[in-house]
Amino acid sequence: MSAYSLVRNTLTSMGVDTGALYQKLSASSIRAALAEQDLAKLCNRLREIVPDVTDHYTQSFDQVAFERYWETKMRGLHAFQTSCALDAMAHLDRQGLTIVDLGDSSGNHAAYLRALAPEGTVSRVVSVNMDEAAIDKINAKGGEAVLARVEDFSFDGVRPDLLMSFETLEHILDPIGFLRSLAVADTAEHIVLSVPFRRKSRFGGALMRRSPKDLPAQITPEETHIFELSPVDWELLARFAGFRKIFARVYLQYPKRSPLRVTAPLWRRLDFEGFLVLFLERDNRLADCYTGW
Repeated sequence: MSAYSLVRNTLTSMGVDTGALYQKLSASSIRAALAEQDLAKLCNRLREIVPDVTDHYTQSFDQVAFERYWETKMRGLHAFQTSCALDAMAHLDRQGLTIVDLGDSSGNHAAYLRALAPEGTVSRVVSVNMDEAAIDKINAKGGEAVLARVEDFSFDGVRPDLLMSFETLEHILDPIGFLRSLAVADTAEHIVLSVPFRRKSRFGGALMRRSPKDLPAQITPEETHIFELSPVDWELLARFAGFRKIFARVYLQYPKRSPLRVTAPLWRRLDFEGFLVLFLERDNRLADCYTGW
């Protein structure tokens, strides 16, 4: 029996709700991490812009668990993604940007960027998702959304200056082919994307690793990770497909300089240590050498 299982079984035998305890500890870890990584102020600002994020995913949340844990977790990730997207927009240094958000599930990031970017920076945001419920949510908020697989989205009539893709690439069956299609299309030369952070690459996420008897009747793309790669491998994959890195950043869900750093093994085992953002620019020098496209 692992040390984790031993502790969990001991606490359960004492009548402790281990799920609630884990969520409270994890939320405290995230709050400490946000303060340490200078994201706490932005996190609070995002709450003002979009007070309710319970609709960000298709799945529904238990309200108690959401308030205890999920709201903090989602806000932390959103603050990290938004901070990187704002820096990517500053790098472009243009007014009137058209942004295509590939895999957007709620329209929340569009609201964040419109509110936080300098006036006149964002002109249009087009969200793309294969889930009709996501499209309905975005349209209901006054956003512009297109129902399509991100791999099949047509840029006809849309000339984006920047592409975004948050927590999407790990769900795609062929991430190389997807990025390659963007590298050769008549579209934006820059993309900012986020994926889960793993120190060592692996094929398949937690759901794919369940035993056959524990599998649900259906597995949706939204809940399935195909590839979970290390930062080095994601960067190399992008370079092979036709992009070069402008910057790479990692957000950890635990602090490094507080007692709550002891939660790192829990994050590594039960969730993700954090998330990776890559800001990429089109560069086909390596891709053009490959004859197998």
